[in-house]
Amino acid sequence: MSVNMWTPSVAVNDYTWVDVDQTFYTLIPSRFPTVDVFARVANDRSSELAEIESLTNPRLKERERLMNGTQITDGNGPLLQNWNHAPFTYMNPEGTRFFDADRPALELSADMQTALVISVRKRETFLVRTAEAPIGLEMRELSRQVKGRFASVLDWDPGLDLVERRRLGREIAEAGFDGLLFRPAERPSGMCVSVLKGEVLQRAVQRNHFKFVWDGSRVRVVYSFSSGAEYYPEDLRGMKQILAA
Repeated sequence: MSVNMWTPSVAVNDYTWVDVDQTFYTLIPSRFPTVDVFARVANDRSSELAEIESLTNPRLKERERLMNGTQITDGNGPLLQNWNHAPFTYMNPEGTRFFDADRPALELSADMQTALVISVRKRETFLVRTAEAPIGLEMRELSRQVKGRFASVLDWDPGLDLVERRRLGREIAEAGFDGLLFRPAERPSGMCVSVLKGEVLQRAVQRNHFKFVWDGSRVRVVYSFSSGAEYYPEDLRGMKQILAA
């Protein structure tokens, strides 16, 4: 985990805040090789279908709006990178841990072990809902630097009721913070950040790849392509740092 480089906390509107400048991690689904999104229906006309889809794609519309802004001078800047841009463009109908569906947020973990635990839990929730048969899911690790002013709620109970979490989250957002730091219920010894503003993100960097082995009811094991190591989710949830560097 990166060394924390923030200023001492001080009280602001009943919350403490910290200036964060640290690397955080997450995982996203991945495929090898890359799959053309229109491959099954395109009949060799993928480019035409992609052009039609782009006319109503909210991410591309928002990117175009940002590119026309006076503050955007680099088309390859962090704010326009898809991995940083899309989370704040496509609304999650269920909302996130601390915020309702109308306030998008990106949750990242301060270390990869915590990121894996949270990703496993999210994948399990999705696969149970869809009654997915046994399958191997390939996941890609992303890291990015986060630099901004965040409310620190590390002393909150990780098991806090959802309604209360959302109420407190609204207070923090309305106070103008870039997001908040918290302890995740999936691994209370870890630390995560919930980011409200894409402007505080540096470019995301691709790192290791993992495979989640889903047995039809749970993710049984996590395999690291880079190290060849296998990890059991129940071990990753513990306080001990077991993930190979």
